[in-house]
Amino acid sequence: MIRFLTNMTELFGVVYLRFRVVPRLWCVWLVGVNAACLFFITHIEAQVVLAVTAIAVAAQTLIYQRSGFIRILGTTHILWVPMFAWMAARVDQISDEPSLANWLVLLFATNLVSMIVDAIDAIRYVRGDRAPHYRWKPAGQS
Repeated sequence: MIRFLTNMTELFGVVYLRFRVVPRLWCVWLVGVNAACLFFITHIEAQVVLAVTAIAVAAQTLIYQRSGFIRILGTTHILWVPMFAWMAARVDQISDEPSLANWLVLLFATNLVSMIVDAIDAIRYVRGDRAPHYRWKPAGQS
């Protein structure tokens, strides 16, 4: 468990401390919009976002633990597809709460952009770009 938490901390460290400025700002935005679920946590939709986010981060940590910061980390965001499909089926209940609806539209737009980036990264991975492209520790250090 300690190793897992260490790897999760490293993963977030890479994103917030090693990324170049524009990708770092994008990730701050992405995490912030998803974390905004805590403002709506009494709603089932926000609870689902929190659960899906936790599962995705756990899966990303396992991938990172095994292979480093590789281009398929974002494939865990595929979990957003059924989440948003479920929410689409609940649009009548969601539209009754304007602030929740506005956040969910922002969440959908943000996560859609992220999934496009993730798809590009996955294609690059399939085409052979498999080496970790960010490291927490400089190469050669343990």
